[in-house]
Amino acid sequence: MERVTVEAKRRDGLGKNQVRRLRRDGLIPGIVYGRGSDPVPVAVEGRALRAALHTTSGMNVLIDLALANGDRESRTVMVKDLQRDIFLRNITHVDFYAIDLTRTVEAHVPITFVGHAAGIAEGGVFEVHLREILVRCLPMQIPEHIEFDISALEVGDSIHARDLVVPSDVTVVTPPEEVVATVVVPKVVEEAAPAAAPEAAAATGEAPAAAAAAQAPGEAKPAAAPEKPEKPERPEKAKPAAPGKGD
Repeated sequence: MERVTVEAKRRDGLGKNQVRRLRRDGLIPGIVYGRGSDPVPVAVEGRALRAALHTTSGMNVLIDLALANGDRESRTVMVKDLQRDIFLRNITHVDFYAIDLTRTVEAHVPITFVGHAAGIAEGGVFEVHLREILVRCLPMQIPEHIEFDISALEVGDSIHARDLVVPSDVTVVTPPEEVVATVVVPKVVEEAAPAAAPEAAAATGEAPAAAAAAQAPGEAKPAAAPEKPEKPERPEKAKPAAPGKGD
């Protein structure tokens, strides 16, 4: 576990103008909680804080915060929370909590996977569900990471929190049944059926009209149109008889 010293000073004002001045001077505003005392507003040297967070201990680094106001005072703290600029990702505020090196604390420890899962050669896919677990131990005993060898994992095998091996003085707080990682069969995506060929579509369009209008079973036939009545024949007019001879 890494342990570093970071210079800091108490802050008297809490206004936005003071915060802007601190950031302009390369300082990061923060506050110290814990150990039964009132919260203490502080300002820490930005470069030193960033260097501390880039050690192998990361967010779990132990920091001896050296307060330089009046009587020099030092507090051992851990980082509780960081606020960052949404665009530049610069640290804009830090929350510390004071710790007692003789009392246990809880910390999130990253999991490191080593090896190559055997199930991958069989077409499986290694999926990670948890990248860190919560542990409880003395501050100086916090592991930098927890290692797990995945070489023996076959398709369908899973790693649970209870399978992780930690030092004897470290207790895993994460529920034992929590799935950490697994080797799964990749999902098969069915391809869409190919569109009908233009020739087939044309052939379909040339089908006889009688087939297109085929009657569904049980459907009544449409009534036939009534035939038009034939026009009655007009009677022929009687022709006058031709006059006989001698008439």
